[in-house]
Amino acid sequence: MPVRKLTSEQRLSRAIDIMEALYAAGESGMTRTEICGRFDITGVSLDEILEIVSTLADRESGARIICECHGERVVLTGDAGRVLPLRLSAAEGAVLNHELESLGIEPQAAARIRHALLPEELGYNQRVVDTVVRGSHWQQLSSAIQDGVRCRITYRSMDDAQPRERLIDPLRIATHGDQTYLIAWDIEVDGQRSYRMDKIEGLSLTEDSVERHAPSTASLHDSLSQAEQSAKLLMPLDMAERLDWAGIMSIEPNGAGAATVIVRYGSERWLLSQVIAAGGAIHILDDPALSKRLCDMAKTLVCPL
Repeated sequence: MPVRKLTSEQRLSRAIDIMEALYAAGESGMTRTEICGRFDITGVSLDEILEIVSTLADRESGARIICECHGERVVLTGDAGRVLPLRLSAAEGAVLNHELESLGIEPQAAARIRHALLPEELGYNQRVVDTVVRGSHWQQLSSAIQDGVRCRITYRSMDDAQPRERLIDPLRIATHGDQTYLIAWDIEVDGQRSYRMDKIEGLSLTEDSVERHAPSTASLHDSLSQAEQSAKLLMPLDMAERLDWAGIMSIEPNGAGAATVIVRYGSERWLLSQVIAAGGAIHILDDPALSKRLCDMAKTLVCPL
């Protein structure tokens, strides 16, 4: 009876399993007979799989996996071949699970990915709600980050009257609440900045590579906690408990169903927009000048009859 040839998907799956086994075996490696018996493959299929493994390389560092055959013994070498355990956080796992469903990944392959990466407490049925806003340039920016390509983006911040162009080195993409942000190094200001993905209006890739920077690993909350601007706000307690603002420093109930909230912020226009959007439910307590600017901004939004 002829031996059934492995499909490309099966070969890739066996390649990952064999790579993990070889790493666990250490410097002594494994014999060809041992590998074939353990993973139910033929010698011909093993040669094909070893060729696949030897083509893998770390995209960022260039480190390459090498399978060396010493007679009947196979040894895995190369820095990129160090298979370390990886488990995603609940939030990261939810994003992965959502992508597996939305991209229509073959069910058996998706199940193996979930089993290998998703935390047990997440389960396989939870989803990321579709309100996570990634904008229209997510795929290009993800590739630019992986390939180390400098970019130009057209972006309008809360304090900009018009969109303007920025030259950036993209660093990573992060999600906070229902928004997704591009963390990048702004070349002009020579500093790290965050850009809401859905507000990036234009993107072009340059022919230049990114330069090495020392990016901050602080969360958005930690970054805002260092901001110089802060405000003390009065609002209903139930509203305060539902806030997802990254810059909230404290929420103190003060009786009668109200709460005092201390918030740090990077954009005054953002803060005033939040207060206006609350329809009078939020009051500024500690800064009369800021309250005056709030009134001035609100007047500009009133449409004449």
